[in-house]
Amino acid sequence: MSNERREAINNAIQTKGELHLSDISKLFPDVSSMTLRRDLETLERQGHIVRTRGGAKSLAHLSMIKEAAYTQRQVSNISAKLTIAEKAAALVEDGRSLYIDSGTTCMFFAQRLSDQNLFVLTPAPNIALELVKYPNIKVNLTGGQLNRETLTLSGFNAGEYVKSLNIDLAFMAASAYSPDSGFSCGDFYEAELKRLIIRKARRVILLMDSSKMNNRLPYTFARLNNIQTLVTDQALPAELEKLMHQSHVTII
Repeated sequence: MSNERREAINNAIQTKGELHLSDISKLFPDVSSMTLRRDLETLERQGHIVRTRGGAKSLAHLSMIKEAAYTQRQVSNISAKLTIAEKAAALVEDGRSLYIDSGTTCMFFAQRLSDQNLFVLTPAPNIALELVKYPNIKVNLTGGQLNRETLTLSGFNAGEYVKSLNIDLAFMAASAYSPDSGFSCGDFYEAELKRLIIRKARRVILLMDSSKMNNRLPYTFARLNNIQTLVTDQALPAELEKLMHQSHVTII
């Protein structure tokens, strides 16, 4: 009976996008609030929902909200991100195993993949949801704890799973780059996951628009000698381009 109840709760949350505990209680008036909270905990552990204060949201609903907000904040760079996504999609070959990082540039890239024989690992639930519509793409999530702001799964569980995999092409995102600090991001656990992916991948492809150059964030995850390819939207300043060539980084 508990499994049937949880399935009904999950279906209601997926349909509505979000439900408060009071709404769930109306659906099951004979079930205690404590039991319903445990049902929500179980559904969250299974990866179906994310609990919120006073209720729960479907993962798809949360992904759309966060991605829309992130895209709105980055609206001035959408053209650049689309340019990068088109270039990156041309690097994908049938039969490869890919890692696709989180972020709007990587989402645009994922949207430009075709239905081909690929193994894709991603820490981003919204990217997984985008790719699951293709029957020939095997979609895998890293697991771990969900950062609600960046929609990224990371942490111990993510790292342990990644260690068991082989990755041909890692399509990575960076929030900033500077010659002294390298490629950096704003979250410690995400930086740890990025470092592990870079060690595991045969080829690392960094997707980053030019507006993020000559900036830095707290956590460095890569230097120029850790990547093979940089995909960007326009020509780099001569000094940066010289540094890239000295490190044998191909600029696309």
